Amino acid sequence: MDPAALKDLVWVRLTAEQISLVEQANGPRLKITHALLCGSYGQMFGTEKQCTKYYEAWKHIFRHLFREAYRAEAHSIRCYESTFDLVMSLIAEDDRIQALSKVRR
Repeated sequence: MDPAALKDLVWVRLTAEQISLVEQANGPRLKITHALLCGSYGQMFGTEKQCTKYYEAWKHIFRHLFREAYRAEAHSIRCYESTFDLVMSLIAEDDRIQALSKVRR
């Protein structure tokens, strides 16, 4: 993965090989077709509808955490395991950044 992408929010369509790697890492699931890569915070895998829903919300809610948000038809993936409690990690980091910005004012 490109080091510059460590803080990007990326919605990506998975290849057949990537889907197989996700299933090997996480066990068989329903229809996994996409991933939402959340930079160094982790990743989630799911259907196009699931990943799109979170992508559209998180690119606004967590805008301070990501350098940019974009969609990709292909993207390299370092880790194929779903990140446990990803949303709680994002919330905690966003809260921390918000608190720091209030202190600096």
